[in-house]
Amino acid sequence: MSRIRNSSFLRSSNLRVVLREILKHQPISKAALAKKLQVGHSTVAQLLKPLIDQKIVVETMLGVSTGGRPPMLLKIDSEAVLGIVVDLSSHRVRIALMNCALETIDVGHVELSEDIYTGLESIVRESKRLLESINRARMLGMCVAISGVMNPETGKISSSLIKGLETVRLADYLKSALEIPVFIENDANLSALGEFMKMDKETSNMFYIHMGEGLGGGLIIDRSIFRGDRGYAGEIGRIVYNTEPFETVGDAYAKMLKKENLSEDDIVRLLSTIVLNVVSTLDVTHFVVGGTGVNITDKILSQVERTVKDNFYGFDIEIRKSTNNPVLTGAMEYLVEKSLANFHF
Repeated sequence: MSRIRNSSFLRSSNLRVVLREILKHQPISKAALAKKLQVGHSTVAQLLKPLIDQKIVVETMLGVSTGGRPPMLLKIDSEAVLGIVVDLSSHRVRIALMNCALETIDVGHVELSEDIYTGLESIVRESKRLLESINRARMLGMCVAISGVMNPETGKISSSLIKGLETVRLADYLKSALEIPVFIENDANLSALGEFMKMDKETSNMFYIHMGEGLGGGLIIDRSIFRGDRGYAGEIGRIVYNTEPFETVGDAYAKMLKKENLSEDDIVRLLSTIVLNVVSTLDVTHFVVGGTGVNITDKILSQVERTVKDNFYGFDIEIRKSTNNPVLTGAMEYLVEKSLANFHF
């Protein structure tokens, strides 16, 4: 169901829904866009006006006539606005310049040292290099993906795989050094959003399981990141795995990473436990598994699908491996979403 509503409060959300549909189906006519969004032509025209005025959306070639004048087709001007996204989820940091069509223009790397501030200075230098290559008037800002737990309201990082990161006011530090808006978000949440943007199937809900240095999850509900009441939705590491002795899924995963000969059965059991808990609680049917902590094969995923079907009323779920760079894609999508709320149309 479309999220387009007649409310100025939801304007920025509505604009992003429009941009997402154009991005997915471009070039597309206004009539076809209205049909996909399940709204009238006048609503689409009203929503498109600020995007066309800002030249984010442009009218290009003529479409095929269905009896009258051929319609103009819409597409996103990928270079209209740009952003810098940072994958700070491991000690090898990626810093990328991306456009609003979620395409990577340039990417650099930084190896973090023991001193967190030395590492942050390197990130700032690489970001400044990227900024020097563009017109700053087109820059939306920066989105940083971090591994660990953070407060989404304050941006304060309470724990992270990166030593010392919890002692830094990261958003303030980068904003002061680069003089651009900065947003911080959990890497699993951003990976979930990135995978959602790449999905071929029409769905509103999805769960992303990250199996890297640590175990994490990101939840998409009604096409947006779902955080829960305190911002910690998706913390699947706390799911109970055994009761005697008591063991969580996170505990079991940490043990798995230390095994020299990890069996497929171990991975299937762990993933099946996670997926069954999520399905039973949320009735989500689309899952994506990413990360480089363990080798996830198609055979493993097929076994998980069968296990869940056998133990949940015979219902099917779909689980697949992650695509390339979902965290960067999700970070840029998140940056666009946040920035739309601050655009002065």
